[in-house]
Amino acid sequence: MRSDNTKQTVYRRKKRHHHEEHDNAERYLITYADLITLLLGLFVILYASSQVDAAKYNSVVSAFSEYFEENKSEQDNSDKVLPGSQGIPAPILPNTPQKTIDEVNQEIESTFKNLIKSGLMSVERTPTGLALRLPEMLLFRSGNADIKQEGLVMLDTLSKIFGGVMKQFIIEGHTDSIPIKRNYYYESNLHLSSARALNVGYYLTQKGVDKRFVSIRAYGETKPLISNAEEKGREKNRRVEILIEDLPKNEPSDEGYIADSLNR
Repeated sequence: MRSDNTKQTVYRRKKRHHHEEHDNAERYLITYADLITLLLGLFVILYASSQVDAAKYNSVVSAFSEYFEENKSEQDNSDKVLPGSQGIPAPILPNTPQKTIDEVNQEIESTFKNLIKSGLMSVERTPTGLALRLPEMLLFRSGNADIKQEGLVMLDTLSKIFGGVMKQFIIEGHTDSIPIKRNYYYESNLHLSSARALNVGYYLTQKGVDKRFVSIRAYGETKPLISNAEEKGREKNRRVEILIEDLPKNEPSDEGYIADSLNR
């Protein structure tokens, strides 16, 4: 008798457990039904909002047409003068005056007067513009094209003077006549002068000088200022020159010709 009761108890537990598992397995149907209901409601709303009341639409169009017809007839009879405010006029922005070459010259002379007075730097007017001569000792170590820290400070100051100046900047590299000892970086004086001019020109563009107006030239030892017979002359010939000239009007650029791009 006790055994039969135990079996019945086990059977009831199994049956209850099986019934709970069956209920839990079908709970997803409730969520699915809710989702279908929401989607149905969304489609009903979209369909209803897409229907235009033709009568109301025509009445609105008619009202607007009558209003503008009346305004048009009033303007025709008022010598083309519109009543009330006629709108805010476009602002007239003043043209920023550009520095002239003479102004750049004066600013350089004023800023670097001590270097110019001592002969370490020279600036002079030329038939085509302005020539600024920077000796090797201000910018580089001997036989090297990396700009020294003191040289970077000086170029920072020059870039502020040149900032926004719509002129052509020609950066020239020059050396003395003594052949450079061939190495991994520079095979000749021409290579050295080219690297020096390029580093100076690139640094100026990084500091705000318009790269459209910057060009690089390298001459090596071919254009000395004075004879290379003595060390004093060779020291003067090792230099970087910055030539500042008016822009050629027919110079092509990435925006067309220079004259056209400046007038935009």
